[in-house]
Amino acid sequence: MMGLLDGLSDPEVMARISERQRIAAHVAAQMGVTLEEARAALRAFEADTSSDGHTLH
Repeated sequence: MMGLLDGLSDPEVMARISERQRIAAHVAAQMGVTLEEARAALRAFEADTSSDGHTLH
C-alpha cells in the first residue's frame, strides 16, 4: 500500500499530476478564466461523466 507522500516519488503519479495541470492551464486559457475556475469546471465535468465518457444524468 502506498502512502500519500510516496506518490511524490512515483513517476507515474507525477506524470498524471503534470498532465492534469497542463489540461487545466489549457482550459483556463481557452475559457478566459482563472486556473482555479478551470480546475473546478474540470471537476464538475468529471463528476457528471461516467468512465465511458457518457453523461450520468
